[in-house]
Amino acid sequence: MNLTRTTLRINTNLKKAAEKQAIKEDTTLQAVFNKALEQYLNKKAKDSAIKIVFHTHDLGVPLDNLKRNDFYPKV
Repeated sequence: MNLTRTTLRINTNLKKAAEKQAIKEDTTLQAVFNKALEQYLNKKAKDSAIKIVFHTHDLGVPLDNLKRNDFYPKV
């Protein structure tokens, strides 16, 4: 894992809640913030992803049993 130092100004109540969560999970405050930020960014990426829908149409009788002679009759 590649770590970078940074300085953030966060809401005091948010920091206190994060510290309590870190103690509850027996982990570091850094790990709590990294996990929370990763989850937030993953959710944003999923929300912005485009869903591709392929529509199908009923064409009647299946044509998967055709033979070459059906297209190219003998001359």
